Amino acid sequence: MTNTVIVGLQWGDEGKGKIVDYICPNYDAVVRYQGGSNAGHTVNVGGIKYIFHLIPSGLLRMKKLFIGPGVVVDPIVLKEEVEKAKMMTQKLDLTVDLRATVVTPLHRWLDGYLEEIRGSSAVGTTRRGIGPAYAERALRIAPTVSDVLMKGREIFDISSKLFKWEGEVDEWLKTAKEVFSSFAGDVGLKLQEIMDRGGSLLFEGAQGSLLDVIYGTYPYVTAVHTLASYACIGAGIPLGSIDEVIGVMKAYQTRVGKGPFPTEVEDEIGNVIRERGGEYGATTGRPRRVGWLDLVSVRYTTRLNNARKIALTKVDVLGGLRSVKIAVAYKIDGREVEHFPADIELLSRVEPVYEEIEPLPKLDKGEWARICKSGWSSLPREVKRFVEFIEGKVKAEICIVSVGEERGLTVERS
Repeated sequence: MTNTVIVGLQWGDEGKGKIVDYICPNYDAVVRYQGGSNAGHTVNVGGIKYIFHLIPSGLLRMKKLFIGPGVVVDPIVLKEEVEKAKMMTQKLDLTVDLRATVVTPLHRWLDGYLEEIRGSSAVGTTRRGIGPAYAERALRIAPTVSDVLMKGREIFDISSKLFKWEGEVDEWLKTAKEVFSSFAGDVGLKLQEIMDRGGSLLFEGAQGSLLDVIYGTYPYVTAVHTLASYACIGAGIPLGSIDEVIGVMKAYQTRVGKGPFPTEVEDEIGNVIRERGGEYGATTGRPRRVGWLDLVSVRYTTRLNNARKIALTKVDVLGGLRSVKIAVAYKIDGREVEHFPADIELLSRVEPVYEEIEPLPKLDKGEWARICKSGWSSLPREVKRFVEFIEGKVKAEICIVSVGEERGLTVERS
């Protein structure tokens, strides 16, 4: 039995969905343990893209799927995904935890309203109600899946008075009851039963470590913990149940919305990387900000997650660029440091210290496919040096290299 957490080491959008889909045949179940429908995980099989917002990315492998109590669940989004899922596969074995907080129409309204009030200081949320749902849970007034199934309009009594909201909820409540009645259960108990039988669990993190509500670039973060250590709490399993953490990182850096971004590139090279990498939000379609790989931040998140292994994605995107830069340190007020600042104001004015590496080869999909079939030893020399450079700086082993969106364009270290 091996229980593994897949976690993003950057600002999200690292390719976690592809990595989960790639390795999940070795596991009995895939578990989402935090976040909500603001996450978009993409899996590409046979040239067809599948985007998951709530349902774990193990769907196409017909695994047991779980949405843990640490997730905030929008029943309308879940219904849409379930309908699509039934067209993708003959088997949908899904359990949504009874304790999970439910995203309501009030939360969506409040998310947009808060962004408007913030004005120029807006965080840049997806306006899908995720933050308000987590906030109401902390206030102990947010409805759970169990509440939706057992109660009626009274689940809105306190919230509607607090925020002076008078939205229509009858149709929403009817739909929510229908969708949850088919999938509600005790996720932690079912996961424990799988472990007791000697089974293995794969935990799928959403967003990225630099968006953690405490350890990320606050306040430009998501509303919940995005670190691997939250997996036990967010899934309802005992402390010590996790055997390994695999961090996922791109060969460059992106982020969506506002906030400091030390290695951001806003010239033509940034546009080239954005277009080659398809750097547009899976949930919103917004163009992502693009920058060079930042190993100062990756060292920080690798340590926080105790990620001994790394999956490196989108290496192919950098192929053919005349110059490839990697930030290995920061300059703060003329002083060079290698740690990631805790103070966001300090982070906003650091200057990255770059090292240039040997340019990576530009290969077409067919050439990459042949390399992937031949295995790790067939990786181009320049790519191997790129991998070794990163490993030396972050002190973790790169076990997977992804060179394209499709499932087969992946090389695993043997």
